[in-house]
Amino acid sequence: MFSTMDTSSRRLYFVLLAGFVLFGVIFTIAGAALPHIISAFGWSYTETGLVLAASAAGYFLSSFVNGLLAQRVPAKAIMLCGLAVGVATMALFMRWPSPWLNLVLNFGIGLSNGGLEVVTNLEVIHLEQKGQSRLMNLMHAAFCVGAILGPTAVGLILQAGVPLVAIFVTSAALFALLGVLVAVTKFPAPRAASVHEGRSGLSLLKEPLVLLMTLALLVYVGTEMGISSWASEYVSKVIGVAASTAAFAVAIFWVGLLAGRLVISFFYTGTRQDRLMLGLSVLSAVALVGILVARSVPTVAVAIFLAGLGCSGFYPLGMSLLGTRFKSGVAVGTAATGGGAGSVAFPFLMALLSQSVGIRNGFWFYLGMSLLLVVISVLLMPVVRRTPASKDP
Repeated sequence: MFSTMDTSSRRLYFVLLAGFVLFGVIFTIAGAALPHIISAFGWSYTETGLVLAASAAGYFLSSFVNGLLAQRVPAKAIMLCGLAVGVATMALFMRWPSPWLNLVLNFGIGLSNGGLEVVTNLEVIHLEQKGQSRLMNLMHAAFCVGAILGPTAVGLILQAGVPLVAIFVTSAALFALLGVLVAVTKFPAPRAASVHEGRSGLSLLKEPLVLLMTLALLVYVGTEMGISSWASEYVSKVIGVAASTAAFAVAIFWVGLLAGRLVISFFYTGTRQDRLMLGLSVLSAVALVGILVARSVPTVAVAIFLAGLGCSGFYPLGMSLLGTRFKSGVAVGTAATGGGAGSVAFPFLMALLSQSVGIRNGFWFYLGMSLLLVVISVLLMPVVRRTPASKDP
């Protein structure tokens, strides 16, 4: 997998890999701590949903803007600016009980994550061997490692009685260290646009594959982030376990994602990513049914793991599929923005539903979205077949 990469490319890839581990930590720790935060700060589900949505809103804005800038502004500059914002906002997050102050800080965290996401995906697309998605799946497997470590650390911190703010301060320090690594790592020079982009690249916004993949990632990321953000509260309230134990539900979900992405990265050598995406979306829908009917800790744990397995490869496969057709920051940024839109809307809708009808009934919303993703995956297949692979100028 790495044999065709030169030393500079391998070094860049492993720095990005470390960044995605940390990205996974940041992405999941607030959701894992949700029962504790709600109890300690006295927030309503609506206030909590707004704070969670703020990070997604920042990500949404950042991914779209950085997608447009990616072929005009050096990738290193985009990433360093994002990391600087992340360090400042994470160091202050959850220090005070005000939901509105934390909303602003979480928006800044989302801005940071959007830049990291777009730059990483675009660089990996250019490093990937033609038609494959192994490097992309391994990169997103690294995200899962962080998404497991984060909730596990939250659970251990809460059990030990350590103030929760410690994990956010530590994350800020690690982001600063990552910034140092990025600063001393060589990034390739900006690349010319692919033949699909036309003069401005905005013509890609009319491409059926870009539009449909953006919709697919909107639904997928919204569902993935929603499950990750609310699984601990669901297990706490519906199954009746302690908040410190419920935090591990998020880790189980990401163990499933990690397992799926590692299997795809090391063993899937095919080029029909659309077929695999359809199979994963079906598994995710079945797992959501399992979560809703589960009434014991072992049963819900298995269902949450399978939900993670079903979610595992959809995003990196989709990004790789776009990469084989459009080697473009506009295409990557637009699709990532769709994911950002889903991550803004879905957790907040879940908060409103849980506030009015209870969190268990609110999870039916995610089942509906999983079924919608199955439909979109079916629609993607003929569009993929009609869209030729990109040819670099």
